[in-house]
Amino acid sequence: MLRRARTGSLASVVLGFCFLAGCVATARLAAAQAPDYKLVEPGYLTVGTYGTGIPAIIVGPGDKLGGLDGALVTAFARDHNLKIKLYQTTFASQILAVEQGKIDLGTFVFYTAERAKHVYYTFPFWVSHTVLFTLKSTPYTDAKSMEGKRVGTVIGFVWAPYLQKWSATGGMLFPDQTTVAQALLNGQIDAYVNGEAAMHTPPISDSADVTEHRLKAGDFGFPETLLANISYNIVNCGNPGLAKAMDQEFVKMHADGEWAKVLKENKLGADADVEPKAPEQVCSGG
Repeated sequence: MLRRARTGSLASVVLGFCFLAGCVATARLAAAQAPDYKLVEPGYLTVGTYGTGIPAIIVGPGDKLGGLDGALVTAFARDHNLKIKLYQTTFASQILAVEQGKIDLGTFVFYTAERAKHVYYTFPFWVSHTVLFTLKSTPYTDAKSMEGKRVGTVIGFVWAPYLQKWSATGGMLFPDQTTVAQALLNGQIDAYVNGEAAMHTPPISDSADVTEHRLKAGDFGFPETLLANISYNIVNCGNPGLAKAMDQEFVKMHADGEWAKVLKENKLGADADVEPKAPEQVCSGG
């Protein structure tokens, strides 16, 4: 059961925002009262994770988070005098836990219109690209060269229904990123679809035998919208105040230069940044 907790005021909120080279507007700060939001457990931000995905998120011991999303969540908890409590699960179960009000925040999620019926989205925090992972020994020219092959991804990932439509027998789904990656290394599947960040995540990052191929619109039936992967956090439909408070934190981190440092620390440039704009919200709740 979610309980309401009144937050303290943020130091500032950005009224103007300059994002990426060539944009205009200098950040102008003004004091503002953060909105009310609800927490599963007072004093704690209960955060869902489904494993490490460098550079998006790094799940460490002692409920510590790193990576881009980890830095954002940690800064939010710091500025709102909250402790972080991790809820480590699978991707699909994380979304369900947010929808059921078991956790406050779900991390590192892409947007789909269907998914947006069940959860409320924050501003995005990162953009990456969809790739196909294969062993270097696998002959690959384009997506058509994978016809008759076994191509996997994770249950609940945005590419899953397209892969199953592409091939009822060749589109294979796995419970988590580690399992599907291991299936690729073991030869159980011929290729694996995910964001390019998975190249930096074990067990793929531990192997010298894997290569990646950036996909284009139409490959495996994927639309253009699934190729540039914009990453968000999610909250319960009845708790939009938490998303808006997270959004204020994100804009504040840009304004004071903290986000630029986060990008640099994660070996990313300005092209990994993304406009602070929420997607279409279609869920609601009380």
